Amino acid sequence: MLRLITWLSRHALAAAGFAYLAITLLICFDVVGRRLLGFSTGSTTELTGYLMAAAMSWGLAGTLIERAHVRIDVLVQKAPLPVRVWLHAIAITALLVFGIFMAWGAVHMTLETYEFGATDLSVWSIPLAIPQGIWAAGFALLLLGVLALIARAASLMLKRDYQGVDRLLVARSYVDEATETLEAVGQANAQTNAQAGKL
Repeated sequence: MLRLITWLSRHALAAAGFAYLAITLLICFDVVGRRLLGFSTGSTTELTGYLMAAAMSWGLAGTLIERAHVRIDVLVQKAPLPVRVWLHAIAITALLVFGIFMAWGAVHMTLETYEFGATDLSVWSIPLAIPQGIWAAGFALLLLGVLALIARAASLMLKRDYQGVDRLLVARSYVDEATETLEAVGQANAQTNAQAGKL
């Protein structure tokens, strides 16, 4: 299950990145259109708002799987491993409560909006249930990601693999970031050398 959620989360994270790119392009297009061509889309604010909400929620699960959420873990790092594992358990449980609350609220609001048939005030008259549904899907994916991590952590706990639990749930450190960057640079250099060798 964790592999499937990881795959989905990484693709959702990529989609979130493209959403931010689309926001930039829409704003630039609207600014250029108003300044140079004398027209405006009239709906850039609404569209960029929808894209921002979708990108935010769709990026949550991928960020969780990559262990990239911001955490204040100065005390956690100093704690002995068994204590650290239980602190991780408390943190992931708190995230589970948050995920349930957000997913339930977002889905409930989307269904309510769908029943009312509400649309936005832009020239497009977009049914609000569409962007809200996309937004809610991100929170649902986050909740699935949390559940998958809890299941994996529980399995490791039963095996008394505390190191595995720590690796699974600990926040990324600057060492992790540096190692990943060096690996990416090494792979890029290897690809460049391989292409140069073919020429």
